[in-house]
Amino acid sequence: MAQEKEDLVMNGAGIAELGFPMWPQFNPDSYIDVAECLRSGKVNYWTGNKGMEFERMFCEWTGAKMAISCTNGTAALHIGISSLGIGPGDEVIVPSYTFIASSFAVVQAGAIPVFCDVTDDHTIDPAKIEELITPRTKGIVCVHLYGVVCDMDQILAVAKKHNLKVIEDCAQAIGAKYKGKYVGLIGDVGCYSFCQSKHFTTGGEGGMVITNDEDLGWECRSFRDHGYDVRQRMNMLALEEKLPYIHRRVGFNYRMTEMQSIIGINELKRFECWNLARRLRYAKMYDQAFGGLKGIKKLPLSTPDRQNSYWWYPIILDLDALDIDAAGMCKALAARKIPCYGILWPESYLESAYVDHVGFGSANFPFNSSEYTDPASVQYDKVKCPKAHALRACTFSLFLHPSWEEVHINACIDAVKAVLSEHMKK
Repeated sequence: MAQEKEDLVMNGAGIAELGFPMWPQFNPDSYIDVAECLRSGKVNYWTGNKGMEFERMFCEWTGAKMAISCTNGTAALHIGISSLGIGPGDEVIVPSYTFIASSFAVVQAGAIPVFCDVTDDHTIDPAKIEELITPRTKGIVCVHLYGVVCDMDQILAVAKKHNLKVIEDCAQAIGAKYKGKYVGLIGDVGCYSFCQSKHFTTGGEGGMVITNDEDLGWECRSFRDHGYDVRQRMNMLALEEKLPYIHRRVGFNYRMTEMQSIIGINELKRFECWNLARRLRYAKMYDQAFGGLKGIKKLPLSTPDRQNSYWWYPIILDLDALDIDAAGMCKALAARKIPCYGILWPESYLESAYVDHVGFGSANFPFNSSEYTDPASVQYDKVKCPKAHALRACTFSLFLHPSWEEVHINACIDAVKAVLSEHMKK
């Protein structure tokens, strides 16, 4: 029963059942604006103008030279990785502790993911990257998990030394900054998700790719849109009228709808003043309540250089001081009707798709393909990431949705303190 509750609260349903406000909630303007769009019939990226407006707004907000909207965060990663020229025969280093999309996008590009361990900040360990580099390595995916920003200077130093591309997975880090710059602009390309559970959603799914490399940005735009020749800088419908053949590369249809873009525009308008502001305020309440508290080993990292945007609030327990682990903490909090969740995906290499090499087609591409000839590198059943493995037993997360009020945050604080008090070792 406890596991069922955990599954419910992850996607937002069940939070309301426990007496907490639902997330997501939408800007009321969207109900009117989306209806107007539907009445107009201009619901496609190329017939309306809201998709391009959302992209311009995202550029203005982040400071990116180019932003390319797309269907979801996985598509954003696929676009970013593939547009960097990464493909069959290549390897990309990815943290083991992340949602499967971070590594699946590598496979979708035809390359091989190589899994790296993490630090207790829940992000990729820069000190472990270099030992995984081979002549096939072409890139590093760094995931700003939970809103915690990776240690980018060390990652960039390794990347520069070995001429590697850096892809930032910002799915859980909208609004996070590294040394004053929004994440996604530190490496070569940044990839965002607007799925239902994220900082804000564009109607259930959605994504964005950002970059300060204009040539790369146009390549991403082409890949996103059937590979049409975007370098003509023309509307696709106008280009089709001018030329019979307009596709210069193989691409996909990853376009976002106008309705999604409208929702994104309206959520971005209130992101800084309402959404992120409340997350930061609630995180400060958690910090003040739990800092130095016996039974808690580590709170989520946020420093002036690595500014957390707090998708969730992960807490590492001191298991030496307690007679329960993270799973026990979640069960005890659920009994008190407090929404919480355990660790998310610490060891992606244990997924059957990797262990059993279930890829594409009869060759199970790219795991068993002529382009890739190093079977030892895909022996995922032999991969070990001890820090990621250890974090499973001691990490649980609280929520801090902007739809909540301080009374809900205080209820979580009181419950955590009560459970810790009840389970201190004698």
